[in-house]
Amino acid sequence: MIPVTETLIPPADAERSAGDVLLEVEDLAVEFRSDDGAVRAVDGLSYRVEAGRTLALVGESGCGKSVSSLAVMGLLPPTARVVRGTARYRGTDLLALSPTRHRAHCGTHVAMVFQDALAALNPVHTVGYQLTESLRSRTGTSRREARRRAVELLDLVKVPNAAQRVDEYPHQFSGGMRQRVMIASALALDPDVLIADEPTTALDVTVQAQVLRLLAEIQAERQMGLVLITHDLGVVAGVADDVTVMYAGRAVEHAPVRDLYAAPAHPYTRALLRSVPRLDSGAEVAGGRLPVVPGRPPAPGRVPSGCSFHPRCDMAQDLCRTVEPPLDDVAPGRSSACHFAAELLGGARA
Repeated sequence: MIPVTETLIPPADAERSAGDVLLEVEDLAVEFRSDDGAVRAVDGLSYRVEAGRTLALVGESGCGKSVSSLAVMGLLPPTARVVRGTARYRGTDLLALSPTRHRAHCGTHVAMVFQDALAALNPVHTVGYQLTESLRSRTGTSRREARRRAVELLDLVKVPNAAQRVDEYPHQFSGGMRQRVMIASALALDPDVLIADEPTTALDVTVQAQVLRLLAEIQAERQMGLVLITHDLGVVAGVADDVTVMYAGRAVEHAPVRDLYAAPAHPYTRALLRSVPRLDSGAEVAGGRLPVVPGRPPAPGRVPSGCSFHPRCDMAQDLCRTVEPPLDDVAPGRSSACHFAAELLGGARA
């Protein structure tokens, strides 16, 4: 590992205040090289993350949620590249920085929790070593001080007996505890923005609730901005402030969470919400089965013309098959990429 000197790490000269824009992604596009040519995985994604607020990126697998975050973090594989767009942390475009300066920002100011904690943690090093590696390489912290900090971090994420467990290996932790270790590792340098990529994958519902509650508590205490990547709309309802719905690499709707659940402004969002079990509707599901979104998302590189969702949409008309709808404002704080968004909102209000 190349050590990053303190002079390359911008000083944290601005405190976090509610409403401050910490990270702003604009018109991000990412391509992968393949035998058939370039494949666009993310196409024109924009969002902003504010201090003390949680933005949820929602969509089916393959829609570009994780790829967009890896691009922000500078962790794309060699076969991928950013073809346009910006990702500004407090005004500094991360995508325009040299690799060394990018590393100085990411982890220090913008950190990420990966979805597979077992794969992300090194099995041959203790969790204490992995928690302190960034501290020692970036700030020159002594071994003793770094170990003390590792115990503090494990305490912060509520790992029992932290002083003893800091010397244990990842395989000695349960799935939920490994996820807590991943969160602790991401928080080691007190970042402004935390990107959590499916942080509750493969965890049972009780442990999921514990991990999400932990993230919410830490965010509230530190006034971090949180980007939560998930396909679980039940999780989104409980923790998010704002939601960006993605489909086929694009954002198709953005709204405050309460507004989106009360009146979705895109047929894809409406179809996703219909497929979520609800206890308050009082309605029987026909045949004992939940509604599903028909068909499958298009494969990258094979996105249909017009609106990418039109082959699966029950509102599709000829216009949808030929003209791609822009992501336009449809109400205060809301935007939708649907030709009939106003009709959807009007019907919901009626």
